[in-house]
Amino acid sequence: MAKANRPSPESTAFESAASCWLDESCQLFPETASKLGFHDFDPLLGANTPEVHRENIRLQARTLARLEAVPAAALNREECLDRRGLVARMRTGLFFDCELERWRTDPQIHCRSAIDSIFDLLLRAPGDPAAVLPAVESRLEKIPGFLQAGLACVRRPVPLWRDLALSACEGAVEFFQGLQTELAAVSGDPARTQRLLQGAIGGFQDFAGGLSRKAEGPAKGYAVGRVGFEFLIREQLGLDLSLNEARAAGLREIERQSHLLEKTARTLGRRPAYELLERAARGWTPGMPLLETYRQTTFALRERLRELDLVSLPGRESLRVLPVPAFLRNQFPTAAYSAPEPFSDDQTGVFWVNDLSLVQSSEAAKQREIRQHHGLALTCAHEAYPGHHLQFVVQFRHPSRWRRLFAHAIFYEGWTMWCERLAVEHGLVDDPLAKVVQIHDALWRAHRIVIDCGLQEGSLTPRAAARRLMQGVGFTKARATADVNWYTSSPTVPMSYLLGRLEVEALHERFVLRGDWSLRYFNDWLLSHGAIPFRWFA
Repeated sequence: MAKANRPSPESTAFESAASCWLDESCQLFPETASKLGFHDFDPLLGANTPEVHRENIRLQARTLARLEAVPAAALNREECLDRRGLVARMRTGLFFDCELERWRTDPQIHCRSAIDSIFDLLLRAPGDPAAVLPAVESRLEKIPGFLQAGLACVRRPVPLWRDLALSACEGAVEFFQGLQTELAAVSGDPARTQRLLQGAIGGFQDFAGGLSRKAEGPAKGYAVGRVGFEFLIREQLGLDLSLNEARAAGLREIERQSHLLEKTARTLGRRPAYELLERAARGWTPGMPLLETYRQTTFALRERLRELDLVSLPGRESLRVLPVPAFLRNQFPTAAYSAPEPFSDDQTGVFWVNDLSLVQSSEAAKQREIRQHHGLALTCAHEAYPGHHLQFVVQFRHPSRWRRLFAHAIFYEGWTMWCERLAVEHGLVDDPLAKVVQIHDALWRAHRIVIDCGLQEGSLTPRAAARRLMQGVGFTKARATADVNWYTSSPTVPMSYLLGRLEVEALHERFVLRGDWSLRYFNDWLLSHGAIPFRWFA
């Protein structure tokens, strides 16, 4: 009888290092472990003290040393990709946590973690809060202490991030107040549930009060600097680009997409593209509430995708289309997506719609915000089918448990930009202006490349970045500001969208246009790798 294949010593060493990191990380941050699908951690919240964050730094350093001691040449191809992804995760984690100490300068980390700890539990049981009430109440009880520990971590917060954290605290109060009736109705002890909610509300109010009294850090403290930014481009995007080269690529794409936009617009009449889009948006009024319009469009796209056979559709997946909660309104673009839990059998994603018209006082302002959603069919293709939702559901069924953890934006955002192009060129979206909208959205992402570079080297302020979006792609001030707010804390993610699509287009030319692959085979092949940089596997 042939002997069973045994893992090599190097494979065993890699698996041991990765497993130790995951186990210890879950103990330090149980709320994150719960979100991954490890539900034994549901009632828990981490201590969130300075010592916890320092121990996390030590853990990442130990893990990186162990991973780097495993020679990649001794691993098989899939293990090499897993190792590379975990090495990148440790390196970037140490950069943000140790070198930049974001847990000290960005108070959003603490208040958002507290909010999400409850929000994620409720998201798991829509319409049935009783199913998660014990875990919710356990975490509610811990939130005041968690926030006080977080406040002790914060030193010299970046002014913009402090203001966003204060706004998030206001939204959290509104969020928890809104839960009182819902949770009390399913509680065996409504008075206790109310006390726990009030305690959590008081915790956010105390956090906001203490944060307001903290001495400010530098106004441009969000900037990682040229050297740091180029390090992140290598580790998070897998590209060998300097900051100046990335900016040059962005400027070239702005020029190219602007030319393409006007050329395409001329095929539809004599009007310039912006005038066509503005006129179409001005004349567009959804025949139903905006949220319902998104829902119907999304699921119609899924059925059309089945007919076109552009990519394989996995079974056992579901998607909900929901409004963005109040505490996230100022930090979300028009729409966003929350993936399912990587290690859960329940692969239900959430497509968030940010309808800023709901918080406008005048009818004119409401209509301006609604019109920002003109062309939403492409947004649905981007966020849902065949975009983010399809991609992450496929990734979370990868045979490697480590591959399920990776979230390199150049892949998942590059894929969605590719999906927008597919949607137009293959008739997934039926709209005479769809191509104009798609190119306009590519122009928006080209501006993001330039803005990302400017913000992170410190040559561009958030106000100037928002102004660029308002002037370059016609955003309202509210939408442009919300967009730029998250750019500041996510270096290299904004540029990942269009740079990622350019990577996919190069591979498509190589394997489909100049090779013999079918489009469906090509798309399935891309998705089979999970969200890692294209240069790592192609």
